[in-house]
Amino acid sequence: MIPDRTEEIKQMFSREYEILERNQSLLEKKEPSKEELYEGLSEMVKYFNLLLKDAMKITKIGDASQRKLMKANEKIENLNEKLQESEQNIKELNTILMHYIKATDR
Repeated sequence: MIPDRTEEIKQMFSREYEILERNQSLLEKKEPSKEELYEGLSEMVKYFNLLLKDAMKITKIGDASQRKLMKANEKIENLNEKLQESEQNIKELNTILMHYIKATDR
């Protein structure tokens, strides 16, 4: 069972949650000033930009990891094919040896 990491993840994004809550409360005000709205929007844009950059980095890392996993999987498949071929060769050799042993026992 995979543990629920929701609270841990929320803590990692605590700054973003604070910004979101602050700006949500600004929207709930009856008549926020232009200055308050501008400051809130500026803050949101600044942190959205940071989050977007982080998302791009994470995507690049994920893509690189996926390529490595695919390459490793391909190697495993190739090794598995070689192992199966070796197993078949051993079976054939064993059959030949058994026939030889039976033929020489007579």
